[in-house]
Amino acid sequence: MDDVLLVFAKVPRPGEVKTRLTPVLTPEEAAQLYDAFLHDALDLYSELSVDVRLYLAPPLPDDGLDGIPEQISVHEQTGDGLGPRMQRALEEVLASGYDRATVVGTDHPTLPLAFLQQSFEALEEPGSITVGPSEDGGFYLLGMNAFYPQLFEGMTYSHEEVFADTLARVETTNAEITVLPQWYDVDTPVALRRLIEDLDEAAVHAPRTRSTVERLSLASRLLLDE
Repeated sequence: MDDVLLVFAKVPRPGEVKTRLTPVLTPEEAAQLYDAFLHDALDLYSELSVDVRLYLAPPLPDDGLDGIPEQISVHEQTGDGLGPRMQRALEEVLASGYDRATVVGTDHPTLPLAFLQQSFEALEEPGSITVGPSEDGGFYLLGMNAFYPQLFEGMTYSHEEVFADTLARVETTNAEITVLPQWYDVDTPVALRRLIEDLDEAAVHAPRTRSTVERLSLASRLLLDE
């Protein structure tokens, strides 16, 4: 089977990424942390035996991004909003000949690689969808082996019922769904504290994130901010 992982991300520009962390971080620091998230995620995802395509929200930088693994192709997200952009990317790769396609973000540096492996394994059966729920009510991963437009048409995002709404939409299809273990995005100071604690685990391989957290003294700063 030909498998593809679509990594949806933003260009790490100050003031445009991790804005909910800026009560604790400056916009420049938030961008540095997000840059670390992005590159750690790409290095981790590159360990999968699948094609990896990075989809960046426009506008793309004229000189590209440094440190992208050479086997990862870079593409511009197209469409009006997250839903249409995911819809277009999934539809295009499945129509181009890929058998299984999974979309994932870069907001969760401690996400176990095994969850992504489980996603592709769950898609081995024809007519399958897989979703990874996030603790904020959204999802960190969405995969399918056939294109299901019902999951996107009229869908809204960035609210606490995204995962529930997605499940309801899956029920309108003839697809079998696999729900992966829940995980968390690092979007708030509370989640950032949790990330810092998780980075103490030897099994977590996020060297750029760990280095950035240490360089910015985030552990002590967050403790003082309590």
